[in-house]
Amino acid sequence: MRSKGIAGKVFATAVLAALWGALPPPAAAGFYSLDEVKPMWLKVDRNGDGFVTKEELCAEDPALASGFRRADYNRDGKLDLREFEVLLISL
Repeated sequence: MRSKGIAGKVFATAVLAALWGALPPPAAAGFYSLDEVKPMWLKVDRNGDGFVTKEELCAEDPALASGFRRADYNRDGKLDLREFEVLLISL
């Protein structure tokens, strides 16, 4: 199999990003409603910056922290609300 080089990788990344943006929020899948997730989110996001770090998650619920890496899709070391929903769904 021939490598498609950097252009192929850029295209694949763009396709994945477009697909991720086109997906309905996980709460829409019937697992959690935003009304259920938001209070949990606000409780865990201790510094109110709009993200949950692994440290904040460990302080609130160490069992949840075990799924942090899987839920951190963009690998920025913090979870946004959508990634947090994915974490809850994965339990």
